[in-house]
Amino acid sequence: MNLIWDIFTEFDKRKEELEVPIEVMRKEVEEYKDKLLLYGAGSAGIAFLYFLRRIDLEPKFFLDADKSKEGKVCEGIKIIPPERAVEMVGEDALVIVCINTDGKRYCKSFDEALRIGGHHAVYHKLRMAGLKNIIDYTFFRRCHQLFQKEKYNAPSCSDVGLMLQHKSEIAEVYEWLADKQSKNIFEKILRFRLLDDTLEIPTMPQERQYFEYEFYEKRNDEIFVDCGAFDGISFKAFLAENNNQFEKYYGLEPDRVNWDKLMAYKQNLPEEIQNKMTCIRKAAWMNEDKIKFYSLHGPGSFAADIGNENVETISIDTMLNGQRASYIKMNIEGSEKQALKGAEKTIKKYKPKLAVAGYHRTEDFWRIPSMIKEYREDYKLYLRSYMNHISFVYYGV
Repeated sequence: MNLIWDIFTEFDKRKEELEVPIEVMRKEVEEYKDKLLLYGAGSAGIAFLYFLRRIDLEPKFFLDADKSKEGKVCEGIKIIPPERAVEMVGEDALVIVCINTDGKRYCKSFDEALRIGGHHAVYHKLRMAGLKNIIDYTFFRRCHQLFQKEKYNAPSCSDVGLMLQHKSEIAEVYEWLADKQSKNIFEKILRFRLLDDTLEIPTMPQERQYFEYEFYEKRNDEIFVDCGAFDGISFKAFLAENNNQFEKYYGLEPDRVNWDKLMAYKQNLPEEIQNKMTCIRKAAWMNEDKIKFYSLHGPGSFAADIGNENVETISIDTMLNGQRASYIKMNIEGSEKQALKGAEKTIKKYKPKLAVAGYHRTEDFWRIPSMIKEYREDYKLYLRSYMNHISFVYYGV
């Protein structure tokens, strides 16, 4: 536990050096106040928009390479293709790239960030469109005040103040982790968020995400609950890993476009597999309800008070009605805690293997493993990362 407390102690000593005051950050951006563009009208772009609005900065447009979004309006802001940005705003516009992938270019000054760049393919596309000033939204993570009391998911920018309020819980989770690699990843994520965002975090191949069979044995009678089924991508990996052998599959997916893709995928599977599948167009939640949901018709759809539609929810306990589950996977854009609450009876009774994303909201880092241990103290906890600091999963076994 001393190692985790040492990190917090070091942060306290270096806080003034590490943090950029909000006034300084605003001054850096203010010269572009009337020429501000956000690239990526997805979950990260929406979250970052609301952070900017806190300091009275309003982008002129969203840029997005997805042709299906062209001309639409996202949170009151029109979406245009990058190719029209110079014509409509000028080549000296400031483009903030809002994508939840790891550019791995961490800069300490605004000028350096503009010069070096991050997401190479995106930056190349924007420069080819004539835009000169491009920066990743991750650069702003050092402005801790900006990201206090987060409302929406911006995994690259943590609420540092919230972490400081929960030092004891964070230290406790570290002690629970069952192997050296989990502890190493946990420590490095904490260091990344508080002290050094150039750290490389040990990263596993993405094709192994959710299915780390070093922790448990494969079995032919698996009952797999897939929260955030999307287009069937996780089930496809599950089938490949398990030679098409399983007892039952439940797929929950509330986004209507993703649902249609899931249904199309199901219809192309052999009949004997289809007969063991139950797909439900509802969001995994703590109870049966209707909630506001931001459908992005792709990865990243999330529950939020600004949602563009209402979707029905269901708890895993209600869905299973007392029946067994042996494997539960959750990657549901910040709703994992609510879905875990809705699976409490199932977890306590049947001890299913758990694979739960822990990165969408700052507190997920410690709350997800804490909830797992609360429901079953005898679970072993593991942690694996799949995209440096941005995508990591807790496994309960």
